[in-house]
Amino acid sequence: MKINSILLYNFGSYEGETVFDTRATDDGRNIVLIGGKNGAGKTTLFTAMRVCLYGFMSMGYKNINSFYNRAIIKLINNSAKLRRPADAHVEMQIGLNNGHEIDVYTLRRSWTLTDALFENFTVTKNGMTLSAEAVADFEKYLLSLIPPELFNLYFFDGEKIADFFLEEGSNARIKDAFLTLCGYDTFEIMRKNFKRIGSSKTHGSPDLDEYLTAKEALTTAQMTQQDLTARLNQCIDEMDTCEADIDALEKAYHQSGGVSQEEWNQKLFTLKEEEKKRETYNAILRKWANELIPFLMIRDQIAALKKQIEKENSAQKFHNFREVLETPAVRRVLKSDFSAIINAAATQFSDSGEVILDLSLEQSALLLAHINQILDFEVEKVAKYKRAIKRSLTVTAKIRQELDSSSISSVQDYMQKRAQLFESKSLLLVQRIELERQLAEHKDVLQQAEAHLSRVQVRLEEELKQASITDISARAIIMLDKLQHTLYRKQIEKVEAFFRKEIKILMRKSRFIDDIRIDDDFNTRIYRNDEIKVTRLVEALKTNTESQLIAMFGKTALTELQAISGTTDLDAMTKYFSKCKDTIVVLPVEIDKMSLSNGEKQIFIMALYHSLVQLYNHEIPFIIDTPFARIDTEHRRNISTHFFCKLKGQVFILSTNEEISSAHVQIMGDRIASTYMLENTDNKRTTVVSNQYFEV
Repeated sequence: MKINSILLYNFGSYEGETVFDTRATDDGRNIVLIGGKNGAGKTTLFTAMRVCLYGFMSMGYKNINSFYNRAIIKLINNSAKLRRPADAHVEMQIGLNNGHEIDVYTLRRSWTLTDALFENFTVTKNGMTLSAEAVADFEKYLLSLIPPELFNLYFFDGEKIADFFLEEGSNARIKDAFLTLCGYDTFEIMRKNFKRIGSSKTHGSPDLDEYLTAKEALTTAQMTQQDLTARLNQCIDEMDTCEADIDALEKAYHQSGGVSQEEWNQKLFTLKEEEKKRETYNAILRKWANELIPFLMIRDQIAALKKQIEKENSAQKFHNFREVLETPAVRRVLKSDFSAIINAAATQFSDSGEVILDLSLEQSALLLAHINQILDFEVEKVAKYKRAIKRSLTVTAKIRQELDSSSISSVQDYMQKRAQLFESKSLLLVQRIELERQLAEHKDVLQQAEAHLSRVQVRLEEELKQASITDISARAIIMLDKLQHTLYRKQIEKVEAFFRKEIKILMRKSRFIDDIRIDDDFNTRIYRNDEIKVTRLVEALKTNTESQLIAMFGKTALTELQAISGTTDLDAMTKYFSKCKDTIVVLPVEIDKMSLSNGEKQIFIMALYHSLVQLYNHEIPFIIDTPFARIDTEHRRNISTHFFCKLKGQVFILSTNEEISSAHVQIMGDRIASTYMLENTDNKRTTVVSNQYFEV
């Protein structure tokens, strides 16, 4: 399959009609390089291609539902959504080889948004519109080319792919993809035919019936497991979407000047506090204006008045003191010293001279207090309070502006939408917990089904040893299962061999990964060969139990030791290695995939991906968004040389200038068929410039 062109109309940031001519050349140029900064529309184009080909299945749904419709509505251009009805569509022209010639198909998936969303999918073949029945058949054919299990292999998101393949349940998805790649669904058809033949015999086999029932039960359990896992992943995705919607709502609201209800109330409170503050400051200024400031104009006179009051007070105090001394009783005590005491006391008091005010001591005290207040007053205090009032008015004006730009109705609307999103998130959390519980419980069901099938198969094989020719169908079913497993293992071994080669090419680290082993359930385990001194090994064998040795070296390493020594007995194993002439034993030590860096995870997945698709004969376009999202600079050149340039079929690379640089463009130069540059205008509309890439 080759993609000739892509057309977007009012899809995401692509307002109006945008066309990409992606026809591959006949000279080996198969790379379409599309550059753009973050937010320019690369991921939108990536999504558009998936949606055009596979509709709701591209998002992991089994049918058109509210979640899918909601996602599509978000993808319709914002300017287009201002009109009703709002129209949007994505169109792709593809070429398919029918064995003799190339048939040209035009796929168009369109949407009309009124009060609800309506989707329509049409297909033309060599210019002729296909009937609804023919379109349905064509969709089935597309799914045979790229089944849902393979979507993430061929639509490769560099930021998400590692998480997709390394998270819980990923092995089941890879296994399904692998079986589809190898065409092993044919075995299932043959098995059903033999089952039908066997059931038509007059002499049935109870063990065969039980085997088929057990086989069906296991298949059902596996499908249930996959369904629960898919529903859980969908729930997690919807939670992530909900959180993203909350963040987007809050960001948009705050960017537009909006405030929360709490902030609104706080701002109102601040307004009142500022008003109270200004009232207090103004009251102080008014008091000063009425009681103090007028007297500042006669400050010198006030100072003179103070001095006169102090003199008269001093004289008054001396007069009172002398009257006390001149009483007969005091004079008798003082006798001849009376005059000297009077004179001495007189020197301690000021001579008032002329008495002008003639105030009592109490009156003088009150008047002096007021005079001191006037004389001590600092004029700068007035300016200080005026500045404080000005600052308060500035704060008030700013708050009023913020409140004016965010009315109480918009606050309430924001809070309502926010509450709805949080409610949805809470419901999804409850759903997630329930699915995780069901998944945990179902693991036991799956294990029991596997164990039951194994027991029944043993009984059936014993029965078939004595069976007549009429039971050949039962034998055939057993043989098919064994043949499928044998071929399956051979293909897995090919993948393992491809992987070892690919990882050594892509990964520049010396001895980063030495081996990969894949079991029947497609659990992938990676190993590094560690050299262990025999003396240390013998000491470990002497002093540790089997479980302790597993914890120390790993289960695979212990199995390797058992294979080398030819025994599982620890004492016998110890004796064997004690007599071993070698000084070093090389053991495979498992590497925890989750301990890998993000970049190492992506390289691991790229190697595994390339190993898988080499088994597939069809040349399917490979579309990768953010190719070097997690890859360090050291490995980018390697991947450009040994990954992108060696992929079969068309390769679409959507990149920023920080990912695909001039060096990488030069490496892929003779493989690049066309280039496009995506630019985001001020109105957030994507414009496309052909035959151009970053000035790198």
